[in-house]
Amino acid sequence: MHLDPGRLKQMVTAACGDAGYIICHSTLPYAGSSVPPAVCRGFADRYRTWQLQVMERLWGFVDIEPPNPDPAPECPGDTHHA
Repeated sequence: MHLDPGRLKQMVTAACGDAGYIICHSTLPYAGSSVPPAVCRGFADRYRTWQLQVMERLWGFVDIEPPNPDPAPECPGDTHHA
């Protein structure tokens, strides 16, 4: 995902506040995905928001492969780039 400078920090700040999580960019409706929106694994692995904790306790999480994986994906919160 190619973001403008500062956009990643803005997304993480919003997600750590009221939003609670970030949707995986490969499952956004306008990304041409045929699967329902999914929580970004990169964000969920790094941040334990109360919203994610409630989701996990009520329903659990199922890992899925992104429908159209990027050759070198960049997840929000990811500090390691290929």
